[in-house]
Amino acid sequence: MSKKPLRRTLVASLLLLSSFSPAVSQHDAAASTALAKEDAGELNLSAAKALFDSRSACFVDARSEYAYYTSHIKGAISLSESRFDEQFPDFRQKKSIETLIVVYCVGINCPKARHVAEKLKKNGYRNVKVFSGGLAEWSHAGFPMEG
Repeated sequence: MSKKPLRRTLVASLLLLSSFSPAVSQHDAAASTALAKEDAGELNLSAAKALFDSRSACFVDARSEYAYYTSHIKGAISLSESRFDEQFPDFRQKKSIETLIVVYCVGINCPKARHVAEKLKKNGYRNVKVFSGGLAEWSHAGFPMEG
């Protein structure tokens, strides 16, 4: 049997099953999307909070230093996108390359966290994640902040 008829049969079966239980298929799709993002290095709010609660990660704020000093996730370190090269040597002395790092910025549409995460990876850090919801989602949930 060739792969195309088998693939068509599988797709047709999935479509038929999803028509019987749309709530389950929507939940499965959301879960699959969340897993794909986590595999790509992105964390959702609950995953970020679990790492925060377990104290197993270093949170890094990619926003400007002024924004960081105004408010940030409790215990986070400032490593701003705009001053990365100046701040990185001090960061490197304090955090080993094995450290689990969670980088965030303002929110989902802010590219700064991804930029800082890439710079960290280029500098040898292997375990870098991006909390894409950022400070907006964190503060809206009422989670610990300071500044």
